[in-house]
Amino acid sequence: MGRDEIRENLTAGNTWMRAFFMVIYAIVCYVAIHLLLVVIIFQFGIVLLSGKLNERLLPVGQSLTIYINQILLYLTYNSDEKPFPLGDWPSTTEYNTEQVVNLPKEPEPPQKEPPEKKNTD
Repeated sequence: MGRDEIRENLTAGNTWMRAFFMVIYAIVCYVAIHLLLVVIIFQFGIVLLSGKLNERLLPVGQSLTIYINQILLYLTYNSDEKPFPLGDWPSTTEYNTEQVVNLPKEPEPPQKEPPEKKNTD
């Protein structure tokens, strides 16, 4: 690799433009991960208290997860497609929502019987 080739790579405008977008998307990803963490904690709290999933919250978590995945693909050069807001917000209908499984009711473990008292007469 010669000096001219390196100089050309360093002055390529599209590379620096991508770097700019990468910084912006890294910040957006950081915020989105924290927002997803709030959704996770909220969903867990609902399941913990009621034993049931909040069905309206499932698409929010799924679309945020897909969005974070799209950002990471862009940041790692696995995709040249810019995520939202320069692209479309991810649709949850494109992905298999049948993977969502309601939590089963697990049986209670059997109770241990207290040890019988030995007769020491």
